[in-house]
Amino acid sequence: MSDTFTFGPFLLSPGTRVLRKDGAELSLGSRAFDILTALVECNGKVLTRRELMAIAWPDLVVEDSNVRVQVANIRRALGCGQDGARYIASVAGRGYCFVAEVARTTAEAKAPSLFNFPLPLKGAVGREEAVVELSQVLQDSRLVTVVGAAGVGKTTLAVLVAHGLHDVFQEAIFFVDLSTQDCGEMVAEALACAVGYTGPGAELFPGLLEVLSTRRTLIVLDNCEHVIGAAAALCVRILEGCASVTFLATSREALRVSEEFVYLLRPLASPPNTGRLSAQQAMDWPAIQLFMERAREGGVRDGLSDDDAPTVAALCRRLDGNPHAIGLVASRVGTYGIQGVADLLENQFALHWQGRRDACPRQQTVEAMINWSHNLLTEHDRQVLYRLSVFCGEFPIGAAVAVVSDERFDAFQVAEAIGDLVDKSLVAVSSLNEEIQIRLLETTKAYAATRLARLQGRDEIARRHALYYAQQLRNHAGRQAQPGSADVPTCAPEIGNVRAAMEWAFTAQQDLALAAEISGMAAPLLLELGLFRECKRCCERALKLLPESLRSSTIELGLLESAAITYYAGGDYDGEMTHVVERGLALSRELGDVRSAFQFLAGLHLALMANGRFAESLSVSDEYAAMAAAQGGPGEAVIARWMEGSSRHFRGFQRAADDSYGASVELVALHELRPLHYFELKEQVVAGLGMARVKWMRGLPIQALQLALGAMEESRRHPDSFYLCATLCFPILLGNGLTDLAEELIQELENVANDYKVAVRSQVVHFLKGLLLHGRGGFPAAAVHLRQCLDMLPPPKMSVVRTDALQALAEAQFACGEALAALASIDEAIELAEKTGGAFNLADLLRTRVEVLQGLPQGRQELLEDLLAQALDCAREQAALGWELRVALSLARLKASLGKPREARALLEEVYARCSEGFETRDLMAAAQALEALCAEPVP
Repeated sequence: MSDTFTFGPFLLSPGTRVLRKDGAELSLGSRAFDILTALVECNGKVLTRRELMAIAWPDLVVEDSNVRVQVANIRRALGCGQDGARYIASVAGRGYCFVAEVARTTAEAKAPSLFNFPLPLKGAVGREEAVVELSQVLQDSRLVTVVGAAGVGKTTLAVLVAHGLHDVFQEAIFFVDLSTQDCGEMVAEALACAVGYTGPGAELFPGLLEVLSTRRTLIVLDNCEHVIGAAAALCVRILEGCASVTFLATSREALRVSEEFVYLLRPLASPPNTGRLSAQQAMDWPAIQLFMERAREGGVRDGLSDDDAPTVAALCRRLDGNPHAIGLVASRVGTYGIQGVADLLENQFALHWQGRRDACPRQQTVEAMINWSHNLLTEHDRQVLYRLSVFCGEFPIGAAVAVVSDERFDAFQVAEAIGDLVDKSLVAVSSLNEEIQIRLLETTKAYAATRLARLQGRDEIARRHALYYAQQLRNHAGRQAQPGSADVPTCAPEIGNVRAAMEWAFTAQQDLALAAEISGMAAPLLLELGLFRECKRCCERALKLLPESLRSSTIELGLLESAAITYYAGGDYDGEMTHVVERGLALSRELGDVRSAFQFLAGLHLALMANGRFAESLSVSDEYAAMAAAQGGPGEAVIARWMEGSSRHFRGFQRAADDSYGASVELVALHELRPLHYFELKEQVVAGLGMARVKWMRGLPIQALQLALGAMEESRRHPDSFYLCATLCFPILLGNGLTDLAEELIQELENVANDYKVAVRSQVVHFLKGLLLHGRGGFPAAAVHLRQCLDMLPPPKMSVVRTDALQALAEAQFACGEALAALASIDEAIELAEKTGGAFNLADLLRTRVEVLQGLPQGRQELLEDLLAQALDCAREQAALGWELRVALSLARLKASLGKPREARALLEEVYARCSEGFETRDLMAAAQALEALCAEPVP
């Protein structure tokens, strides 16, 4: 390739494989270079991880995490995040996109395309001026609603305009089809799904706003009228919280919110009834042009004659210039001729566009239009159309044949009828993964569903639909990826139809057992897709309405397990999670399901630790170990040691924790681990972090760092655990002086959240930024972030983070001269540690309290010496040499100030002599300097 690319201060030459910044050549690995080249060449286009793997590792099978590591290397080389620079954006669940402006020196720019966005028509007859006007309005207004009657072409216009604005919005354009959403609470989730945000969490909007704020974005909200209130509220909230978003909505009525620009899309102009009209004159009118274009598509070969021109004009006027109605009528001209179509309209339909006054608003303007098309169908085609209305969104033609066919209509007849409906524009056709998909237009579906509801067999059709998707879920069972993993689900049943099947089964209440079974099988699919909030609602409803026959069944057990996962992934550790896990544990034992019992015990253990109930968590780990010895295998024995080690670590028993973790390592060396389930995977993650923290607290900072880096690498395989890894490993990085790596970790944490849309834990980001600023001496800014973290983190949830944040805040406040506030903060931290039993850093908390007390005028030095002696005893009891060194340093300084240099030196020398590594780390360097100073002083 001879082209070169420039972006920001960089020049990329793929032909010579050179990357330069401001003229200086940068070093970049070969695979990273290949990935960067592909992203830059496809600037603005999303490349999937599989595409990038094929580029960087041709003919090799590698894991997705390799791509993420290489992208992290590229971001580091380009300085992403420094001074606001942004080059590579993550698109959740899909891949990566180069977003900086790129100049190519020789080759022509590629034709732009929008991913996962409806293709525009070659042209919209009579809408050229509307496209220009609306495009300009969108650059001046952030909320524009295209308003008009059903079938007037709102969606067509919106798609055309969006494609025309790809240069303005750099292809950050998303299409949200609300026609498949049957309740307002699903509107926000539909938008999140369209932009790739599928993360768990109790609150959807913070993470969604973070995704949308990364670049200028255009969101097309299509078909808002049936969820108008929710759509309006969504627009207002996002516009208030994110200045980079523009909305283009389509609706039959305005949203009626502040600063909305309403663009009224009028019908296509038709010639007035003024007498004789030639074909040439008629073809100047957009409605006539569209009529003839659709007629040609329907098989008409001749052009418009002067004789037929007045008839066509009358038809268009009668159809009120509605593009959809015109298309329906014109498509039958090839069969009936122009006059024949006119006669049908005149004789068979009064075409009362207002419809029945008791009909829903949509039917008042659309029913007659669909009625006309419906009455042109054979009875056979009508029945098939009615039955197809049980489907939602797009669905495979095979599914349609399986559900619709019966003893009355065989599979061949159904397939033939679907072909007829496609020809009549009542059913749309598309292709997905080389499989034919069909979809009823929204208005057609509503019309057909009304007709189906009048038939006695409606529930039987809906039941067959539910049974079909129940079988699809059974076929899919066992192939799901772990919730929160980087794997992308494939060949899963269409979630829209799964939802429809569940909804019918619960609403009809004719077969609650089937409803519960579908829910139980759908829940893992929802987890697989990252729809944690929807999965939670699904499980809660199914458990509430579970029929007595399924109480204490495997179906209830599966629902409880999925519900527990949603609670944990969403940070809802207390309350319902504990109740659900305890019920699941009791039921698994009742059913003799050992696997589930182990899973629920692990979940209970994690919930207790997250809630700061460390003593109880140790009891649960003992229970797990006993059960593992009696009923488990090598895998359970390993997990038991993980749980035991983690509980002991947070309780403050560091030597015992080290022994437990060491035993787990020996077991893993002897026995290959079986595949782990969700909570077992989380235990593995926590144990990996615990091993690093134990080594750090025991005065082995180099070993701790190696384990922490390994744990971080492993957590990249499970992105929903990455925030936990960053939180618990961060002090180890700072203690080893790796502030630059710590800063990169914060950026990577945010990137991973964007990649996979796991919950963006804002409180964790504030916590880490506060620790980093504290470590660099920026105490006022550190205090701001730490306060924000604490405000967002009510006790006792995540008590480990809260305790560390309070200690760091106290030290920052003390450095800023706020001694009383610092004392209040450290006292709260100590009280929390004692209340929760989380004594892992109690010795260090006591040390901080003494240092704060030293800054108060009423502090008694002798009393402070006793307090430090207590802290020293605490550290020694915990076998925490790392804490012992810190406390000994503070105590030595205090003794020296009290005229006891000999005691000070002897104390510090004894502790320092037991340290065996990490002499370049912050604590050991401070101790060495203090010893040198003490040795230089004369001893009385």
